[in-house]
Amino acid sequence: MLVNESLQDLTITLCYRPIQATRDKQHLVTSLLSEAGYRVAQASNQRLHLTKTDILWILENANWFPIVCRQLQTMPRSERPTVVIWHSEPLPPPKSAGLSHPCLHLRDIAKILLSDRLANDAYTNYFRLRALMDEGIPDLLLVSTPGRQQFLAEHGFSSKFVPLGYHRAEYGYDMGLQRDIEVLFLGALKIPHRKRLLKRLRGRGTNLVAKGSWSDADHWGENRTELLNRTKVFLNLQRYPGELSGARLILGMANRALVISEPIYKPGDFIPGKHFVSATSDEMPEVIEYYLNHDAERECIAAEGHRLVTQELTMERSISEILELISNHVNQ
Repeated sequence: MLVNESLQDLTITLCYRPIQATRDKQHLVTSLLSEAGYRVAQASNQRLHLTKTDILWILENANWFPIVCRQLQTMPRSERPTVVIWHSEPLPPPKSAGLSHPCLHLRDIAKILLSDRLANDAYTNYFRLRALMDEGIPDLLLVSTPGRQQFLAEHGFSSKFVPLGYHRAEYGYDMGLQRDIEVLFLGALKIPHRKRLLKRLRGRGTNLVAKGSWSDADHWGENRTELLNRTKVFLNLQRYPGELSGARLILGMANRALVISEPIYKPGDFIPGKHFVSATSDEMPEVIEYYLNHDAERECIAAEGHRLVTQELTMERSISEILELISNHVNQ
């Protein structure tokens, strides 16, 4: 249930950074809260009238909103609204995972040196969160993967795990189309690890389509849904080893493609072998070939993944959980 009566009279401001291709689109959280009757406004990286809002909800990554963060840090605590951060971007892996430290590539380093607010590497994201948490901000820190929650706990910071969730308007749906694309990857193509793996797959004869653009509308919305509905195998190639990209898994499963992913540390609700297929980079060419040649097995796992995201792992469920956490905090 999205309706939480204890919050209905409060004002909510959501901080969201739209990408160029969907610049004029409301964030899904904004839309769902508005439809449920909440008094909600959407803002970006700008100075806000924080004394006129009850709840400030920062989506995805606080580092993208330096003006808002500075404003919060200079306000007396008694004057701040309740601050919620739902962090869904990379953080370093926990030490207990035994994974290698994330490597920065040249684009990451350049953004750090230029103090670019759009920097999104694992270390910059953590340093921003740590600076805020050292000053008692936020009141509620939510993370979208168990691994990120574990990393923060190792550094003495408490957070709640709330996964990203499916919604038809955001992630698409099964259109029942003929699947004439064997293998598809969607995402940033300049990340060195991905470039190497895509090159290796093509060198091994994989019939692969790879696309990625933050500005081309053809890669988003209904066009993206149709593309995924034509796809048999959808790849999850990670930015950092072991990372769970919930959005990419949901995207593939929502459109009933088989997701084949590099191994994920603590995949949460996603069960390897049931909802998706896990394969190392060395195993991936043979695993892809196997499932392309075994339609019934491929379609069985794709169907289980589709059922998981469309019936259980929904955005309504995630937002309801967050509203309950906010209500408990506000009313304690």
